[in-house]
Amino acid sequence: MKYLCLISFSVVFLLGGCVTMNDSNQLQDDQSEIEEVDDRYVNVTDYTGEGYDLPDGEATDPIANEKMTEIEKAVSTFFLKEYKTDVIVHNAVGNADGATVFVQSIGEPQFHTYAMIGIDIEKGDIKAENIWTETNQVEQAIFSGLLVMIMEEEFSELDTFISEIAATNPVVGLREEAINNVKATAYTTPYYFVQPLALRDEMTQMTSLYFDNPNISADELRQHFNKESYEAEKLIISISFFMEENEPDQALFDNIVDSFKDVEGVPRANYTLSLHDNKINKQSASGDQNNSLEISDIIKRRGD
Repeated sequence: MKYLCLISFSVVFLLGGCVTMNDSNQLQDDQSEIEEVDDRYVNVTDYTGEGYDLPDGEATDPIANEKMTEIEKAVSTFFLKEYKTDVIVHNAVGNADGATVFVQSIGEPQFHTYAMIGIDIEKGDIKAENIWTETNQVEQAIFSGLLVMIMEEEFSELDTFISEIAATNPVVGLREEAINNVKATAYTTPYYFVQPLALRDEMTQMTSLYFDNPNISADELRQHFNKESYEAEKLIISISFFMEENEPDQALFDNIVDSFKDVEGVPRANYTLSLHDNKINKQSASGDQNNSLEISDIIKRRGD
């Protein structure tokens, strides 16, 4: 009988030990997952684009870094030839087919966009003759910059509003280095970007004028674009604020939204406003998280 009790006690002890070990391992796994997730996020005030990643770029990324000088020359030549635009090449990130190259226009129209360049992985060389862009990606970027030239006063009002919000509230925006290195969102500032792709007819007309004369002035552009007649719903302007330190504050966000709804003189457009915490995903350069606050479809028409 004592022998049976001893066996029973031993089995219970071993099972208890297994459960304890399994719990410990699970806690370690959970902790590792948390640390892995947390490692993806950095303070937006520190983020310059370092750590940005594209799918299947493990083999091409080192080549892109090594051949950056060649990439700069090839892509600059490509943009001048294909889009009549001088650009600064800021960064190249490896992808499955080669590298995504982030560029910024020099002078007006001002915009950020990207092109892609092929890479021969076996030889470790770039394919300077194999450069391409997504359909209408660059055209949209150029058009966004042209719109800022055309509506200089309206965008100045928008900049003033945002500057006042940033000066009187605990919010910040993206660093210029991050915009240059990993953003390709057309006309882009630390707090907002402009996406006019849905204005396709206007985009075709205005970019054609630009390609015919890259030195076209804002006054000349205004002769061909009626800023009172385009569909405001189709001009997308996304405004994002990041908290300096804390979680997104609902009361602060509501005040920003209410203030924006009252502001006058900004571009006629379809606005999205977001408030994020202080973290940004360094791999995707996105501040969107579960705790982000956002409101979309704020339509500003003349007189609103």
